[in-house]
Amino acid sequence: MTELEKLKQLIDEENYPYFDDKYLEERLGETDDIYQLAQELCLIKAGIEEIKLGDIIIPSPKNHFLLLAKKYRKNQNRVAVRADEY
Repeated sequence: MTELEKLKQLIDEENYPYFDDKYLEERLGETDDIYQLAQELCLIKAGIEEIKLGDIIIPSPKNHFLLLAKKYRKNQNRVAVRADEY
């Protein structure tokens, strides 16, 4: 599995397509931590609004992506840490 395929799986791109492959490849080139990138992208996808198509309403996937972002967070113990790592 390539890094791009793994990232797409982490951010559930199959069920909620949002980013194109070129953008994801560029972002992969900017970081060494795929989980941190997945967290950032999930937070972006959490902002997707609900969609109305006539009588059909597709709800916002906000909660789904917030849960995924939480899963990829480094600090899982909810303890505040300093940004300068002291």
